[in-house]
Amino acid sequence: MGSAAYDRDFLKLSDKWVRIVNKIDANERSPKDFGTGDLLHCSEIHTIMTIGKNPGINITGLSEILGISKSAISQMVTKLVQKGLVEKYREADNKKEMRLSLTPQGNIAYIGHEHHHAKIYAGMHKRLGILERSEYELLLRFLSAVEDTFDECEKKEA
Repeated sequence: MGSAAYDRDFLKLSDKWVRIVNKIDANERSPKDFGTGDLLHCSEIHTIMTIGKNPGINITGLSEILGISKSAISQMVTKLVQKGLVEKYREADNKKEMRLSLTPQGNIAYIGHEHHHAKIYAGMHKRLGILERSEYELLLRFLSAVEDTFDECEKKEA
C-alpha cells in the first residue's frame, strides 16, 4: 500500500475514533437509572462499582483505584451516602478509619450497571462474532497505542 493510501486509511480510522469518543462522552454526560430510581452520573456509578468490588475500602484506597483526589472522593461518597447507596462505618478494632460498603440500594445500582455493560458487550459480540487470535491482538495493539498516545500527551501538558 502506498503512503497516500496508508494516510487516507489512517485518517478514516482516526475519524471513526473521534466519533466513538464523542459518543462515549455524550453517553457518559447523561445520568442513568440503574434500577434504584436515582439518576447517577458516570463518576457516581464508577464509585459504586469500585466500592462494590472492594467492600470495606477506605477513602484513600478508593482515591488510588479511581485516580481521583481524596477530597473529590470524599465529596462523591457524601453524595452517595445522602442518596442511600453507600454507607460509612468503622470497624470495631479500628475506630479511626472510615470504611465504605454498598447499601441494598447501592447493590441494586451495582447489579444494574453490570447488566448495562453485559448488554453493551453482547451487542459488540453480536457484531464482531468470534475473533481470531490475530484480530484480537491487532485490536489490543491499536487500543494500547491510543491509550499510550493519550498518556504521552497528558505528560507533556503537565
